[in-house]
Amino acid sequence: MRLFIVSENRLKFFAAFCIICAGALILRLAHIQLNPKSAWQGQLEKIKISRSTQLASLRGKILDRNGKAIAENQACFTVCIDYKLSRLADERFWIAQSLRNTTEEQRAKIKNRYQKDFNSLDEALYRFAEFRKCSRDEIVQQINTQINDPIWKLRLYLAGKRKYPNQVFEKEVPDMNERLRIASEVDVAEMHQPQPLIKLETEDEVVAAQLKFLNIDGVEVLPSDKRVYPYKNTACQLIGWVRPWNPDDNEPNDHSLGDMVGFSGMEYVCEPVLRGKAGKIVYDIDDEIVSTKDRQLGSDVHLTIDIELQQKIETLLNNPNLNSKYGSGIGIVVIDVNSTDILAMVSVPDFDLNTIRQDYGRLAQMKTKPLLNRNIAEVYPPGSSAKPIILAIGLAEKKVRADEAISCPSVRAPTGWPNCWIYRSYSYGHDAQWAYDGGNIARNAIRGSCNIYFSHLAVRIEPRVMQEWLADFGFGKNAIETAISDRGIYQSPGNISSGKPTAGYLPSIDPYERRFFGIGQGSFRSNPLQVANAYAALARNGYFQKARIIASDPIDKGHSLALDNETLATINEGMWAVVNETSGTASEQFAGTGFNARGIKVYGKTGSTERPYHAWFAGFAKDNYGNVIAFSVVVEGGAHGGSDAGPIARDIITMCIEAGILK
Repeated sequence: MRLFIVSENRLKFFAAFCIICAGALILRLAHIQLNPKSAWQGQLEKIKISRSTQLASLRGKILDRNGKAIAENQACFTVCIDYKLSRLADERFWIAQSLRNTTEEQRAKIKNRYQKDFNSLDEALYRFAEFRKCSRDEIVQQINTQINDPIWKLRLYLAGKRKYPNQVFEKEVPDMNERLRIASEVDVAEMHQPQPLIKLETEDEVVAAQLKFLNIDGVEVLPSDKRVYPYKNTACQLIGWVRPWNPDDNEPNDHSLGDMVGFSGMEYVCEPVLRGKAGKIVYDIDDEIVSTKDRQLGSDVHLTIDIELQQKIETLLNNPNLNSKYGSGIGIVVIDVNSTDILAMVSVPDFDLNTIRQDYGRLAQMKTKPLLNRNIAEVYPPGSSAKPIILAIGLAEKKVRADEAISCPSVRAPTGWPNCWIYRSYSYGHDAQWAYDGGNIARNAIRGSCNIYFSHLAVRIEPRVMQEWLADFGFGKNAIETAISDRGIYQSPGNISSGKPTAGYLPSIDPYERRFFGIGQGSFRSNPLQVANAYAALARNGYFQKARIIASDPIDKGHSLALDNETLATINEGMWAVVNETSGTASEQFAGTGFNARGIKVYGKTGSTERPYHAWFAGFAKDNYGNVIAFSVVVEGGAHGGSDAGPIARDIITMCIEAGILK
């Protein structure tokens, strides 16, 4: 009887214990199910999710002022390989496996676990090499560079951000192998998606690839798109190009590996507008949609350039039979004065945007700097192209009268002063040249580009006053801005001081150096867009506005330079004489053009610099219908503005007439 009672008590105790445990489990289960913040709830949600589908965005086009596409996406096909195969060609994968499987027994199983995929990779590498007509090692290198490296970069980046969000991963974990081990536990979507390896350019290549890789598990030919540039080299530095995103980029974190992002030029500046945002559909294990994220297509961007005009100018420059300075670095800007639109921004040598990613290493090493946009990113002494600006300052500040002669005698200049080019060439000065033509007055000093006149005039102007005027004409500051994004356009502001400017401080022009600023030399530096902007201001009767490159940007409000009619008339008369009167420094180059007969009035100024040697021609042209263009041309290594840069400017005006820009 006692034994029965003990057994009964034990049963009751066991039953009570089971009820308590069951209750605890029920309460815990309820907590997991009902508490959205539960860690287990998060794990359950992950288990429910079976797969997701990315909805790729479409990058917007870049168009010229007439709606012609100059950068667009084009459908194509690509040979893709699964990461489950590509990873086996990567030493980092095997190191990570060894670090995660520490026992001899575990490591022995690794090879067997991946043997089937390894066999597929081996066959794939053989066929890739045959298809590409290259070695197996070259294919392995391409797979690692193009696929494995970016995925490991992403995993390392995410591992560091998750484990050490406020520290530097490399400092916290200096051992690279340990970082690999930590990163190997990070799963990213790209590891479960086919990765593009070989782009197929023709229909024949597509068919050949489909046959070549027909029976290989993990390799397939899939549709995709690529960024193409229909005009190839034309406006290449301005348009810029795209490249694959990587996690080290200073970009928003809503990108995936394989996304293309703007790397330079307008592709980079307009990236937030062009790229759009990818969408996503997430499915659960029952193939029901769990969540969706709509995709946003990228928007088109219209530039102000006329791509046909740009192409004609570049064709001229790249033809050794038409361009006597073929092979030289040349920068050209053409501006519609009324709208402030940049119609052309030409920089040669150039390159093909469609092959830039393959050619970049070679191009970056070239001494001719084809990657550089000479019109905004390079600076030069403006030389005598600055003389109309110096004259405007001198007349406005009443440091000289329009009819006042500044002597240029037929003798060598005193030590420390620049000689006049005419004395160096012919052993006489402008006093003698203009003895029966009004003397070396303002308009003749422009006409004959007199160094003595402008160096002495500059010395009459206070250094800070000269600086303030040069800044008002757009020198010493960025020449172009855009409201389309907060990304700045890469450019150099040049220099209008004798010292090195710092943030918030602009050193003055040294009093001694003013004489060289007067002829556009010394420490004075500018770029072709700044010079074109300054001449556009003269063409607007003394109203300065920055040019624009993106058509949707508002026109710059600008500011008046407060130049009176007499000052403007004197400058215009001198620039007219440069082109149209005997002894004008560009009169030979413009003789016989017939511009005047057509009602096209051209006002120009030649320029040349020494140490470094460059040639300039800048000015503006207007017709009888109110159409006006301003332009600047710089030829690196040129000796004479009239003979080296003048013919290029002349031909550009002819092209503008043919295009209907001038009538």
